Amino acid sequence: MRAGGSVLLLALLCAPYCQAEPHQEDTGAPDLAAHQDIAASAELARYEQMIREREAEHGVYDPVSGEYLLALGLFYQRQDKHEQAVAALERALQIKRVNEGLQSDSQLAILEQLVESNIAIADWDAVDSNYQQLLWISKRNYDASDPRLLPALDRVARWKLKAYKESLLDGGALNTIGASEKLFRDTIEILETQYGEHAPGLIQALYGRALTNYQYAIEVANTPQDEFQGAGNPTRTQLVCRILSTPDGGSRRVCNTIRTPDPNYYASRARNKEFTLDQRLLSVGKALQRIVNIHEEHPELPDASRAKALVHLGDWNMLRGRKSTAFRHYKSAYQALAQNDQHQQLLDELFSAPQDLPALKLPLPELDEKLQAQKTTTVLASFDVSSNGRARNVTIIESAPPDATSARRRAKQTIRGRVYRPRFENGEPAETLDNRVRLAY
Repeated sequence: MRAGGSVLLLALLCAPYCQAEPHQEDTGAPDLAAHQDIAASAELARYEQMIREREAEHGVYDPVSGEYLLALGLFYQRQDKHEQAVAALERALQIKRVNEGLQSDSQLAILEQLVESNIAIADWDAVDSNYQQLLWISKRNYDASDPRLLPALDRVARWKLKAYKESLLDGGALNTIGASEKLFRDTIEILETQYGEHAPGLIQALYGRALTNYQYAIEVANTPQDEFQGAGNPTRTQLVCRILSTPDGGSRRVCNTIRTPDPNYYASRARNKEFTLDQRLLSVGKALQRIVNIHEEHPELPDASRAKALVHLGDWNMLRGRKSTAFRHYKSAYQALAQNDQHQQLLDELFSAPQDLPALKLPLPELDEKLQAQKTTTVLASFDVSSNGRARNVTIIESAPPDATSARRRAKQTIRGRVYRPRFENGEPAETLDNRVRLAY
């Protein structure tokens, strides 16, 4: 009965848009659009009235009303009225919880729609809450080692990584990137338990762990020593004793416990910070090396995947200043791809132009387009890249808006501070003149 009501309502809501479009004369399109707007408004008013009547008769937690509200939220989404969509979808979600329980996986479909609308209105705290709910419900329905947890773990890990990169959430960058790294680690543990330590399915999760540990290391390195949350305490307990005179002419010893600055605190904090940084950097290298090892264990994996693994390991060595090792990996990948004309597109993608590092990216399709659209300030720059991957002769060509002084200055600093994978020509690193990039802020 519920499904039937929902399907009926969806069909009615779709009616003004789902019918075949009639043949139009040149002047007919505006009139048709106006007619559709009027029809949509009329249908919307009608079904909002249906929901009110249903709630009045059966109560605000009526399951059928929840189906109607879900359909209404989808209608608002098609109209790009995402704030109204969120309001309807949240009411539908509450009804679902009341009737089917907080852990019911039937909530997941509504949460998916809430993610879409909250991204559209850039309510990042709400998006984070939606993703966290998706993960929480999945964990309540599957055991900790169940592979069915993997999609939710991967998706929320990618969200946390994006939120860190774009500074979308409050609460501390280390907390955000740390949460992402842990989710990728949980993913790896499930995959290793179910499929073994050399399973090809580990590759994407290992890339996630490499990238999150790299970003974590950057945050640790950039955190001032006196702000780093290391081990120890800035004060220590000390016993202080005094000799006091007594009324009868004698004396007595009085001792008190007080807190005094610990002179070793900042030294221990510095050691803790250095240890944390080293561990994170070590984790990056281990993850990328494991990906290469997995390809060696599975020769049936595509050459393109194997080449990318070598290139990313090469990138890591470039970032660590190990250029000879990096070039060895680059050349191996280049030679493998150059042997087959089918890989020419990937060969060009990896080696025809300099790439700023780390070039490894983990997409989150539902979010990436929105984030890119929000970046309204752009800077076009020209610079040379040496065969060793360093930028020279940085020149700002233009910016939009033209007076974006801060963005132009930031672009120069960014380009000069980066390490690049150089262009390769005939299997050898080569200098690139007048390399152009457009940076968005």
